[in-house]
Amino acid sequence: MHIKKGESMKISFTKEQFETLLKAVYLGTRMVNAYEEDTENNEYAELQYYLFGLAKDFGLDEFADPDEKQKTARPSAAFEEEQAVNEIIERYDDFTFLDKLIYNLAGRDMLDKHGEKALEKMSDEEFFEEEESFVEKYQKEFAKNGIKNLTVSKRK
Repeated sequence: MHIKKGESMKISFTKEQFETLLKAVYLGTRMVNAYEEDTENNEYAELQYYLFGLAKDFGLDEFADPDEKQKTARPSAAFEEEQAVNEIIERYDDFTFLDKLIYNLAGRDMLDKHGEKALEKMSDEEFFEEEESFVEKYQKEFAKNGIKNLTVSKRK
């Protein structure tokens, strides 16, 4: 059976599966809308509102603030404050912050050492091999000391 665009399909979930789905949709919508000006009117927000509107059917009333007119709901304050959800967000934020920082610092150091033209001439294999030594240096530093030794100074 193939569902065509605009058609619907009936799916069954256990309460636990639906709770996991709500968390996944909330986290995904949060990521998609993180830097958007209009976070209310997009396909991700609409799906989130629709699914949270079904929370009551699964006995998850505390997770949703219903909008009876629209037959949808928003994530409730209780849901947004749930420890498990916030731990996922914190782990993700910490990991992506350090990962992005490490690769940005490694890229800067490679540029300083080799110059733009030399980097452009490197094969992908050469580039990634060279980059790895810089990445490892920062990974070791941040694993050992976190950001306590990180400073900002003016370049000479």
